[in-house]
Amino acid sequence: MFAKTAKRQHPGELLFSSIVNLLALVATGSRKSVNDAYKAKKNQFSVSVASVYNKLNGVETEVSAR
Repeated sequence: MFAKTAKRQHPGELLFSSIVNLLALVATGSRKSVNDAYKAKKNQFSVSVASVYNKLNGVETEVSAR
């Protein structure tokens, strides 16, 4: 979905699916925030929490609408 829809963004080191997984933890109430979810799964990431928030801030409307 991401590869078909994204125009400006690129997968890079932090995949969109990783962001979706973090957001799912927050949406289901398993974690209270994105930061909390990141801390719980930190060993699965090779990027900083700042990179996670940068990715979230840069998600294109067309991608998030799908």
